[in-house]
Amino acid sequence: MTIALCFLPIIICFVIYTLLLKIRITDQLIAVLLGLIAVFPISLIQYFLPDFGLFENNPVLQTLLKSIIIYGLTEELIKMLFLIPIPHKKLSESDFLFLAFFMGLTLGCFESTVYFLDHLQKAASRGAQLLLSQIFIRIFTSDLIHMACTGLGGLFLYSCRNKPVSISVFILAVVLHGIYDFFAGFQNDLKYFSIAVIILAFIECRNKYVSLQNLCENRLTIFY
Repeated sequence: MTIALCFLPIIICFVIYTLLLKIRITDQLIAVLLGLIAVFPISLIQYFLPDFGLFENNPVLQTLLKSIIIYGLTEELIKMLFLIPIPHKKLSESDFLFLAFFMGLTLGCFESTVYFLDHLQKAASRGAQLLLSQIFIRIFTSDLIHMACTGLGGLFLYSCRNKPVSISVFILAVVLHGIYDFFAGFQNDLKYFSIAVIILAFIECRNKYVSLQNLCENRLTIFY
């Protein structure tokens, strides 16, 4: 039952996309499948990456840079590449963004399941009780940051296809993801800054979406 809750966001998203947004079920299934597959190269690469040895005399800076480079860059680059197979020619800009959200959410849900099982095993080995409330806070915030940052990656891909290319959108996804991981790793009240990062990520998604739309519309106006 507990593990099933990790996948509840996927079910909710599927219902909303189908009934309210009228996005094709086949496109949704492709996004879900790509999100699932993307988990494996991300896990594999992060497992074999060497330890981040820079700034060992400054553990805070070292952790921040590790979060941005190891987690932010690796995950957002792979997620952005896995967005490429999504059929986009018959999709509106908003539908493609929503599918990017869905792919990121799916990846987050599968990653959250692994996270939950790992902590469950560690708690059992120590004879400790797993604090489910804390675990689920981390799980659902992780789902949201994956949604928002994959959305930013989708907007970067959209800019590459439609010009002008906006590399700042992808950089923003990497940095925000890294900063989220940095704050989420704290055991004290600093962890709540991760929620502020999530809110900022969704705000930036909206801002970048509007900005890219305006740029494309201006380009078409000049052309005609």
